[in-house]
Amino acid sequence: MTSLILILAAVLGFSPGFPIEDDRPSASVSQWRWPLSPRPTVERVFVLGPHPWSPGHRGVDLAGARGQPVVAPAEGTVSFAGVVAGMPVVSIDHGDGLVSSFEPVRTRVHRGQAVLGGAVLGELVGFGPGSHCLPVVCLHWGTRREGVYIDPLELVGAEPGPAVLLPHRPLPWFRAGTGSFW
Repeated sequence: MTSLILILAAVLGFSPGFPIEDDRPSASVSQWRWPLSPRPTVERVFVLGPHPWSPGHRGVDLAGARGQPVVAPAEGTVSFAGVVAGMPVVSIDHGDGLVSSFEPVRTRVHRGQAVLGGAVLGELVGFGPGSHCLPVVCLHWGTRREGVYIDPLELVGAEPGPAVLLPHRPLPWFRAGTGSFW
């Protein structure tokens, strides 16, 4: 409806009489920062398979150091601070359907706490055997928009990871190995 009014207003040459900006808060790239400082090396990029159950890497791994402060990439409210499958995790609800999660982080914050961008969430924990970044200590940063994983590097204005080719099913009308159709 708003779009129709704006188009009509533009054609007739008058102001619609109400703000034309979207009143929902948005996650501007300029509002986001890296959760580690200085800007870390990306050890493993975001890879999303074609289905929610497909293999992939639903976040990025950032090189860090044991005990390094982990900061909120943008303001929000702590939605989880605890342990999941033996791993210390902290999640922040940034509003507008955006949630970011970090692991392994020994938290200094608690559920329901409001945090500003740059606020210290806790310290990066280094794990022994079984850590997927060994021999490097790393922070896993995952982000979801409306429950769908997105590449968090896009929020800090970094180039996304390299394109990854995924396998596909052969078309039913192509006879594999013959080079012919039908």
